[in-house]
Amino acid sequence: MIDIKTDINHLDGLAAQYLSDGLEETGKDIRAAAADLKNLQEYAEKLERNVSQMSAEVQSYKGSFGYDMTAGLCKFIDSRIADKLETQQLSDHIREVLKDMINGGDVCVDVDYSNVELEMTLSV
Repeated sequence: MIDIKTDINHLDGLAAQYLSDGLEETGKDIRAAAADLKNLQEYAEKLERNVSQMSAEVQSYKGSFGYDMTAGLCKFIDSRIADKLETQQLSDHIREVLKDMINGGDVCVDVDYSNVELEMTLSV
């Protein structure tokens, strides 16, 4: 949560005082600053609620499937990589070297998650 050190009500009171003293422009600026702070505070609180809600949803997904979705996705990606390597015209040695490179982080695997089939490309 953001910690606003300025008292918004105090700023509003200052704005009213400046306005009553005939300093309209300064009063309007202070009132606008108070309104901006209030809006920012409300927006930050809304964002925090959304983050909490999304975090709770993610936790419920983990529990509802009985396993961590990330682990399941990793297994799925691993199987797709294995399938991709099997369909290529590669020798067993090259295939094993590629698997080692992928597991060692030397090869980047790009996943196009906009496609349900998860089309993948391998790049070095």
